[in-house]
This record gives sequence, structure tokens and C-alpha cells, in this order.
Amino acid sequence: MEFQQSRTYANLQNAYEMELMQSTLYSIYGDIARQEGYRQIGNIYDIFQRNNKEHARIWLRRLNEGSLPTTADTLSTSANVENYKGNQLYREYANIASEEGYNDIANLFNGIANIDLNHGLQLEIQYSDVVRGEVFCKPQAQLWICMQCGNIMNGLCAPEICPVCGFPQGYYRLYGTEPI
Repeated sequence: MEFQQSRTYANLQNAYEMELMQSTLYSIYGDIARQEGYRQIGNIYDIFQRNNKEHARIWLRRLNEGSLPTTADTLSTSANVENYKGNQLYREYANIASEEGYNDIANLFNGIANIDLNHGLQLEIQYSDVVRGEVFCKPQAQLWICMQCGNIMNGLCAPEICPVCGFPQGYYRLYGTEPI
């Protein structure tokens, strides 16, 4: 029997999805607890959220027979999901909500669909940069800003090491782009 056709594989997929969902729920629950003044409870949820995230990573690795997807793979998959939600799924949900008279929910679905389309576009741009090898070097000189200390440099490439704080190139982004 092929592994991907086994019940064990299906169980791994289910466990992976449950850990992802629980991780997100615990993140939200931690925020709720802190908003209600329960910092310690919020911190406990944060720990559990990180634990569940790591459990999801373990299951994902097993689903992929020992490896994790590459950044290019995750960017491509993520862009496709965001575009599907923005172009199809949430538009359909909005139409149904509108037909049933829930215009406020229809507006929410359409609004989030637009946000997801923007996410898809940003992910597509990052994917193209990764595939072309242009994340930290561009064909024309650019302004680069260190996300650690704020140092701004001009050049074709971000510096390999920030001359101010000593952090590596991975801490640079294009100046004027949205910090994440």
C-alpha cells in the first residue's frame, strides 16, 4: 500500500490540521484573556499555541516523508490558496449571504476576499523574487533598510552584514515596502 493511500497518512493529515487550528485558536484565546486583564492566562495560551504549532510542523514533516517544503513551494501554494479564497470561495459565500439577506456578512466576505487577493499578489511577488534570486539583490540600485536598527543603504544588493548593528542580510528589506 502506498503511504499516501493509507489510513495512517489520512490520520497524519487530520492531526496536522487539528494542530494548526488549535494553534490559531490558542493565539486568539490568549488575546482574549489579555484583553480581559488575565495576562498570565494569555501567556499560558501563548505557550500552548507555540507547542501546537510545533506539533503541526512535526506532522507536516511526516506527511512530506521527512522534509519540509521550500520557501518557493510555500509561497506558490500560499498564493494559490489566497487567490482561490479571494476570487472564488469568499465571493461565493458573499453571494449566498446576500441571497439570504445577510448583507453585513456578505460585505465582510467581500472585504476579506479583497484582502486575500492582496495577500496573493504579495506572495506572488515574493515567489518571483525567490525564483529569480532577487530577494536581496535587484537589477537596479535600490534603497535597503535594516529591520533591526533602521540603517538605510543604497545599492544593487542589501549588505551581507549591516554595518551598524551587525545583523545578517536577511534583516534587510526594500525601503518603502511594508514592514512585516
